[in-house]
This record gives sequence, C-alpha cells and structure tokens, in this order.
Amino acid sequence: MKYEELDNLSRGERFERIKALCRSQAIIGLCIAVLILLAFTGITYTWRDLELNTVLFCLLTVGCVLSGWMAVNNLWFLYRQGSLDTPEQLLHWYEQRFKNDRNVFYLVVLALFIGDPSLWFDITHLDLIWILTRLMIVVAVIALLIYSYFNNDIMWGYMTRRDEKIFDRLEDLVEKK
Repeated sequence: MKYEELDNLSRGERFERIKALCRSQAIIGLCIAVLILLAFTGITYTWRDLELNTVLFCLLTVGCVLSGWMAVNNLWFLYRQGSLDTPEQLLHWYEQRFKNDRNVFYLVVLALFIGDPSLWFDITHLDLIWILTRLMIVVAVIALLIYSYFNNDIMWGYMTRRDEKIFDRLEDLVEKK
C-alpha cells in the first residue's frame, strides 16, 4: 500500500497499517544484522595471515557482538510491537529501535576502519611513510564519523525514505489525537 493511500483510511486502520510497516522495517533490520555478521566473518576468513590472528579475532568478535545487538534490538521491537496500543507508544519504541540501529551502524563502520586487516598488514610490513599516510587517512575518516555521530548527521543516507515516511505518519497520528 502506498503512503498516500493511508490518508483515506480511518485513524485505527492507519495505525494498524503503520504498525505493519514498522514490523517490516524491523524484519529488514534482522536481515541487515545477518549481513553484518556475514561481512565480518567473510573478512576474517579471507585474511589468513598468522601475524594478524589477534586483530582478526577481535574484528570477528566485534562483528558478532554488533550484529547480535542489532538482531536483539529488532527482535525486541517485534516482540513489543504487538502490545503497543497507541501511536505515541509506537513512535517512542520505533525511535528507540532506529536509534539503536543507527548506533550499530556507526560502530560497524568504525570497527571496519579500525580493524581493517589490510591496514594492520601494512603497519607490520611497509615503511614508515606509507604507514603514516595510511594512518592519517584512517584517523581522518574516524574523526569524520565521530563528528557526524555527535552532530546527528546521518551519513550515507542511513535513514531511508520509508523510515522518514513512517516517522511522519506516526507524528501526524500523534498530533491529530
């Protein structure tokens, strides 16, 4: 159902349709959590350097913890979503789910930049100029990510149009009480 068609429904029907949209976004979040786990596992599987075993183990551990956090967050929202009776409650818990997923997103990107096996390989095998150049780039990207996080920027368009529409519709339902 298109978002414009929601306007023709009664308040209760709109609320139920928006709950269904929230449910589908949470299911998409679960799929993303699995993809995060597969990405971290793939990175650690492809790098078989004996000197980097500790870095790879830490990267895989971070990936597992973050994907687990995201999966639990979305499962918890799906479990809780069935008992939400008002648009205010749904808006509150949907914002919480989105905020937690955003935190995972930023931590995944930070972990990928900090725990990048090619960076650690370069540190152990290249000369000082290449190491400093590589480290300056990584530090600049990490600083940009941290700045973006604390200024509530949404880098790379993390909030989808679907999420924006859901938030708009829920806020309209809350305001038109």
